[in-house]
Amino acid sequence: MVRAIRAYSNDEDLVRERRDYIARNSAKVLVQKGFERTTVQELADACAMSVGSLYRYFGSKEDILYYFIDRGLGMLAESVEGYLEESESLNPTEALEGFIRMYYRLMADDWNLCLFAYQETKNLDVAARRKMIDDASRDVAACECLLRRGIESGEFKIENPTLMAHNIIVLAHMWAVRRWFLRKRFNLEEYIRMQTDAILKLVGAKEQEAVTS
Repeated sequence: MVRAIRAYSNDEDLVRERRDYIARNSAKVLVQKGFERTTVQELADACAMSVGSLYRYFGSKEDILYYFIDRGLGMLAESVEGYLEESESLNPTEALEGFIRMYYRLMADDWNLCLFAYQETKNLDVAARRKMIDDASRDVAACECLLRRGIESGEFKIENPTLMAHNIIVLAHMWAVRRWFLRKRFNLEEYIRMQTDAILKLVGAKEQEAVTS
């Protein structure tokens, strides 16, 4: 999500550190009130900063919006790509289980980003919306890659791996989008375990396991 953001400091490490701090602390206010109704003063208050100090690192409220989303998507992309490399030595079932565990925990850790992205995509320009769609498609493609490995090995029985991969990703998002409901009934590890068991049954991994045991 390429966007030039001006800053009144030549210390790149400091700028990055302060921007990350502002993005993290602005998240709760932005999610609760929405981008349009949140003022710069409220964002500054959430960061325990003056408006003037905040403007040293961001040129506008829109810059904070873009940075918040771009930072989160970048970190998610690194995690997904890293996992695909690490999981090459695992069998398909182990690789899928690990992906679910990794991805769902990331969504839980950064639930503000996930919820905010669902709520505020409309406030992004066309290029930024396209970037978000491409990033979302990348996550589905990574999961689909693991599913196809299982199909090729005969470990999974799936007619439509693209749809299955999409469903797996959306179930991770649900922990953020419907956390008000889910957290009253399950903790995160219980949710991951139950969803993993259900997914493995759907892809036929549990049946394969039963046959070989």
